[in-house]
Amino acid sequence: MIIPTKIIRPSDSLINIGSEVLTTLKSGNSSIDTLFEKLNDTYIQKISFEKFLLCLNFLYIIDKVVIEDEIIKIRIR
Repeated sequence: MIIPTKIIRPSDSLINIGSEVLTTLKSGNSSIDTLFEKLNDTYIQKISFEKFLLCLNFLYIIDKVVIEDEIIKIRIR
């Protein structure tokens, strides 16, 4: 589910969705609801909220986003 395989399409992988989340966050910080709406407007297919939360967890674990006061911010090193 994190990376594409024979069964998991690239558009369904968390790596691909995460890159789109980071691209969306480059335009500015956002709340979870607003980020979810923006992502579904720009992504090639509709993403479930569950998969979106898995993606945010993945990005948080690899230290690419930080959440402060219910606002998601990109962390670039």
